[in-house]
Amino acid sequence: MALFFMKTFLLVSLLLFGVLLGMEQASKNMNDMQASENTGAFQINATNGVEAEILGTSITQEDLKDKQKTLEGANEFNVLGQLGSTVSQWVSSLIQAVLSFVFTIITTLLSFFQR
Repeated sequence: MALFFMKTFLLVSLLLFGVLLGMEQASKNMNDMQASENTGAFQINATNGVEAEILGTSITQEDLKDKQKTLEGANEFNVLGQLGSTVSQWVSSLIQAVLSFVFTIITTLLSFFQR
């Protein structure tokens, strides 16, 4: 039995060491990647105003303003959200009615047995 626990402890310790070593290597490589200027999917260029580049697509402030106007003009009615809200209200009302009925019956039965 002691031999089993020793083997298990050694295996778990070895796996934990491997996980910690892997995390250390990943952290080191992430720091190396962030140190170089032209790597990664997201880059910010602040030479003439603010300009960002995401996966090779250049985005300026004008693009963001156009997208914001488009989103403001869109109809924000969500059918599924409204349906979920309605169903939630129905279920809450049903549960409240059932609990009220059950507590009324329990109260009636308790008052019947007290006499």
